[in-house]
Amino acid sequence: MKYTKLRQAIAEAEKMHGLHELDHVMRELLHDIAQACMNNERLRVSHLAKDSAHGTFPTLNARLKKLIEGGWVERKDDEQDKRSVLLEVTPKTIDAFAMISNALETK
Repeated sequence: MKYTKLRQAIAEAEKMHGLHELDHVMRELLHDIAQACMNNERLRVSHLAKDSAHGTFPTLNARLKKLIEGGWVERKDDEQDKRSVLLEVTPKTIDAFAMISNALETK
């Protein structure tokens, strides 16, 4: 019974923020980007491309485009390396993850 309430709380948080519209692979990618941001790591698209779990470079770019269009992630120019593009999560992503985290802690 406790698991059912927990799952419902997570599903509610996901729906409220629109995470339910992302497939599993997109959620994993978003999680990886968020994790790097929370650890104050500078995450470049090229770093994600090295991980085969994210697919080929064109597939990764298509997924990132959807995350950017959905307001989950932002691309930023790297001031230290003009050839690179950095990825950062948006406040929308931080709010969604915080709500899910709170649901996990309170249930």
